[in-house]
Amino acid sequence: MIAYDRVVSWGQAKSSLCPWWGHAGRILTMSHPLDSLSDVAFGHLVEPIWNFLATSQAPVPSDVIFVFGSRDLAVPRRAAELFSDGLAPCLLVTGGFGPMTEGVFSKAEALVFKDELVRRGVPDDVIITEVKAGNTLENVRFGMSALQAARRSADSVLLVAKTFVMRRCVATFAQQYPQTEACGCPPVGSLMVQRDRPRVAFGARLVAELERLDRYGAARDIVPQAIPDTVRDAAEQVKAWLTTTSNAEQS
Repeated sequence: MIAYDRVVSWGQAKSSLCPWWGHAGRILTMSHPLDSLSDVAFGHLVEPIWNFLATSQAPVPSDVIFVFGSRDLAVPRRAAELFSDGLAPCLLVTGGFGPMTEGVFSKAEALVFKDELVRRGVPDDVIITEVKAGNTLENVRFGMSALQAARRSADSVLLVAKTFVMRRCVATFAQQYPQTEACGCPPVGSLMVQRDRPRVAFGARLVAELERLDRYGAARDIVPQAIPDTVRDAAEQVKAWLTTTSNAEQS
C-alpha cells in the first residue's frame, strides 16, 4: 500500500508531486511560457484535466457531511450550504496539517474549518472533528473511525473537498468503504474562479493529481480510475509547457 507521506515544505512537495518536476520547478521565481498565455488560453489548456478531476454529483439527503481539510475555505463554506439545505444532521471535519497548511495555519485544518462552519451558522454541537489525518487516505480512515466513536451512522455521506481532488476523495472512499454511499459535492465555481495558485503551479498540480490517481489506483488505495486519452493528452501538453523554459536554459 502506498504510504501517503506528509511533505513538510513546498520544495519537497515539488519533487514529490511529479518525477519530471526537477527541471520545471522554479515556478514561483521565474518567468514561464504558461504565464504568457491569456486566461482563456490557459483555461482551454487545462480544462480537460479539470473537468475529469472535478467530479460532482447532485447532493442527496445523507447521514453525514464528510469534509476533507485543506487550506481552501471554500470547502467549509460549501459544507455549511449543504447543512443549511437540510441534507445531513451532522458534519465530520477531518484534517491535521498537510504540506500546504504546515506553518500557515496555527491549528489543525479541521479546527480552522470548524471555526468557519460556526461562523456560517452551523451549530457547534453537530460538528465532529478529527485532527490527526495528514493525507486523503487517513482523512477517510480516521474520519470514519471518529464517526464510529461518536456513534454516528455513516451509511451515506456527502463528501466535500477541494474541487480538483474530488475524484480521488470519492475513489478513496469507494475503495476503503465500498458499503457506504458516497456523493461528491465540491465547491461550486468555474476553473478560473477556483484556481488557487499561479498558473504554472496550478497546471503542475493538476498533472500531479492525475499521476496520483494512477499510482494509488495501482496500489489499490483507491478504486482504479480510467483516465481518458484526451485528458492524458492535455496533461502531456501542460508538461511540455512546464519544461520549455528550463530546456531552453540548458541549451
